[in-house]
Amino acid sequence: MSRGNLRIRPGALSDINDLISLTVENGVTEHIGRRGRKGDLSSVADRFRSLLSDIDRLVLVAVDEASEQLVGFAVLLEEQIGVLAPTTTLYISHLLVAPSFRRRGAGRALLTGAVRHAEDREISHVVVGVQAGSRDANRYLARLGFAPLVVRRIASVTALRRSLGIADTMDRVALRRRRTVRGVIPSRVVGRGA
Repeated sequence: MSRGNLRIRPGALSDINDLISLTVENGVTEHIGRRGRKGDLSSVADRFRSLLSDIDRLVLVAVDEASEQLVGFAVLLEEQIGVLAPTTTLYISHLLVAPSFRRRGAGRALLTGAVRHAEDREISHVVVGVQAGSRDANRYLARLGFAPLVVRRIASVTALRRSLGIADTMDRVALRRRRTVRGVIPSRVVGRGA
């Protein structure tokens, strides 16, 4: 599939060096490799090797036909959202385009490839992961019709323990969880209509 002078195809192991270059150029290698190994691109290569070999994921790459340069990629995963009424969606993470190819159709071409993949799999919704602070990406996706779904917040366990004032009381927390798992519902929950 192509759009103008771009070709969209599944990524291959031979693309790893180009994928690494693209992530370095965009400054996102620290989010892909193992933490604490700054400057060690072998962990990023290992992660891409794993992604490209994973049968549950599809890495789409955008290639400029004139130069044969890899100019963007997206990682696709079929997943269900919602617990009570699950819906199968196509989740796109790391929709990434080389800065020199932005506003030239590479992102749109990658999304077109994702839509075709979703249609082939009879999936009716596409979800894109984007950083909340990435203003340009959020505007771009909104213009294409993506609406906010949920706001997910993240905190380290250490930070949560500190802010919740949790000391070494893990025995009580584990005990409550075991009771809930076995089906014993605490009386205060039953009283609320559960």
